[in-house]
Amino acid sequence: RSSFGGGQFFVHTMAGYLEAAGFEEIVPVNGDKYDIVGADSQIITIKVEEGEQVQTEPGTMMMMSPGIKPSCITKDCMGRCIGGEPCFNIIYTAESPGFIGLTPNFPGKVVPVDLGTIEGNKLLSKDGAYMASYGDVTPNFDCNCACSALCDGQGCVRQSISGEGVAFLAAGGHILKKTLADGEKIYVDPAGLMAWEESVQLTIHFGGICCCVNKEAMFQTELTGPGTAYLQTMGIEKFKNSVANYAIQKRGGNGYRSGAPAAHEEMDR
Repeated sequence: RSSFGGGQFFVHTMAGYLEAAGFEEIVPVNGDKYDIVGADSQIITIKVEEGEQVQTEPGTMMMMSPGIKPSCITKDCMGRCIGGEPCFNIIYTAESPGFIGLTPNFPGKVVPVDLGTIEGNKLLSKDGAYMASYGDVTPNFDCNCACSALCDGQGCVRQSISGEGVAFLAAGGHILKKTLADGEKIYVDPAGLMAWEESVQLTIHFGGICCCVNKEAMFQTELTGPGTAYLQTMGIEKFKNSVANYAIQKRGGNGYRSGAPAAHEEMDR
């Protein structure tokens, strides 16, 4: 295999470079408490003992064993709504040992975060990143009233996830984890940032007018350590924009669209 054309060589080279730069790839997990499987549109299967509970956002349950009883929770509904979650979440309680299988509400991956290992037991994230959790986990909101919040792509209101349990986040594309040293900086496309520890400082980096003209963001999100950040290559907002742009291109001008025409006059003869 050629050293220039071999796909395997390229993958190993990039993986080595990312590792040298301090990035970790988030890969599927097989553990004692839960399993995450699938290359994309992943499913997480959580093992539950009698009396244990799993909290999820609506629509994520794919399958579960008999003896799992669902109920609704409306506690802190205002904070969940402001943070981008539905007003209520679902609590699945195990009346006998079993399992529950969950999937994200869009074609994405599942990212487990043990909040008990984070300083301050709190994680900040994009609106609606929270998918599910077990143990002591509370999805809520956090405010950033600095002027930079208008341009850093994360907004004045972000989702917060706190507690000492394990939270499962929904992310899209390939997922990377970067642990920043004290004072270390990286610039990230606003859509590429998924979650970050509270100790990480967010501000903006001016990319220039040319970036805007070339359909790139004029401002990038600047992250400064210490702390850990989670990055995604195809978040839900980027995915939606890609689909919307594709639909516009197909419907506009002399482009094509799928399906039957709306009226017979639109048929090409």
